[in-house]
Formats: sequence, C-alpha cells, structure tokens
Amino acid sequence: MREILNATITLALFISCNSSTDKRVGTKTSITQKESKAAPAIDKTPQTFKGLFKNDKGTNTFRDCNDTGKTYLVRNSSDSISQAYKKATEFLTYSGETVYAEVKGYLTGKSTSQSAVGYDNELIINSVHELEQKNYKTFCYDFEFIALGNEPFWSVDIIPTEQKIVLKNVASDKVYVFPYRPANVVGIVHRFETKTKNDTLVILIKKEKCSDGMSDRSYNFSAEIAINGETLKGCTIKKGIW
Repeated sequence: MREILNATITLALFISCNSSTDKRVGTKTSITQKESKAAPAIDKTPQTFKGLFKNDKGTNTFRDCNDTGKTYLVRNSSDSISQAYKKATEFLTYSGETVYAEVKGYLTGKSTSQSAVGYDNELIINSVHELEQKNYKTFCYDFEFIALGNEPFWSVDIIPTEQKIVLKNVASDKVYVFPYRPANVVGIVHRFETKTKNDTLVILIKKEKCSDGMSDRSYNFSAEIAINGETLKGCTIKKGIW
C-alpha cells in the first residue's frame, strides 16, 4: 500500500511540473508574438508629394496624384501650408475647394483613430514648394469639361470626381457651387442641368470649332450657359481634348 501511495504522489508531482512548464512556455511565446507586432519606425526623410490639397471645415487633406489617388489626412503640418492655401484661394473661392500642391514631408502610417477613418495614410508637411488654384493644365485634375468665356469673364468646371459643377463669374464676383448631374447626350450636344435651393444652371456643350475672340487659340467645343435667366457664351475644353 505504501508503495502505491508513493507512486501516486510521484505521478502527481510530475504532472504538476509539466503543467507549470507548459504555462511558462506559453507565456513566453505570447510575449514574443506581441513584441514582434511592434510598429515599425517612421522614416522621416522628406519626400516630394504632388497632389490636391484642401481645407474643409478645419480638416486638411491631400489626394496624392502620384499614388493612384490615395488620400491622406494632414497632421501637424507647417503653418506655411495654411498661409499658402489662404493666398491661393483668396479670389473667387468656395468652401472646401481643392488646390494643386507640391510639398515636402513624410507619411506616418495609417491611423486607427476615429478622425482618420476613410483615409489611406497620414501626412506630415514640412515645407511648401507650390500651391495654386487648379486649371486645365493641372495634370491630375479629373475634370470632365471646363468652359470659359470673355466679356464678361467666367468659367465653369464640371468635376464628377468631386460631385460638383462650379461656376465662377468674375463680372459679378460670384461663385456658384451646384451638385454634379451627368449630362444628357444627344448627338454632338451635352446638356447638363442642375440646381440648388436658390439657383438653376443649364449648360449646353456642343462639339464644334470655337474661338474665344481674344486669342488665336481654337477649341473643339462651344458652350452656352444659362444661370438664373442670364445667358453666357464661350468655349470648352474636354479633359485631354481642346
């Protein structure tokens, strides 16, 4: 009986020791896995970024033109970007207007914070090389049409990627921002019609030769704009086509 009892005690101690060893091994493995998931160091070497910058209700964003249109949340940027943005948008601007920007900075990685939801990364801007309002020459500006007129001077940007149609009337010093509505295309005529609570806009873009009357430049599209009963006539540039 005593031999049986001694054997039982020995077996119990053996099982207990093995169990303790397994727990220690498991804990060590768990710690090693956590350590391996540590965030990599941020490379703060300044790089050049080209894209569309905007300040919309205090939130700064940057759509990268060189990286398939990824959009970054701008954090702790230098004050120079804010000053340059104000200067670039001081003439006939509207809330949340994007401007073309060339800046130097670095990416910090995608954040999990609530304010960063929907953005591909976060960008720190160290310095500003260039900031200007968009135009038909801006290589990554995805407009559909830009219509231009003289006497009076005006322009209409049709921007499906931003879901906007924007009319800037220099003569009346007014900017109208309308929701984008796709054109009704009949033959060689594109007809856009959109409205807000107070304003109605109709745009007729026709594929035909057009001259702006002030230069030797020739366009392939004409434009006729009707805004609140006023008619404006000019020429049009289609993205990639004069």
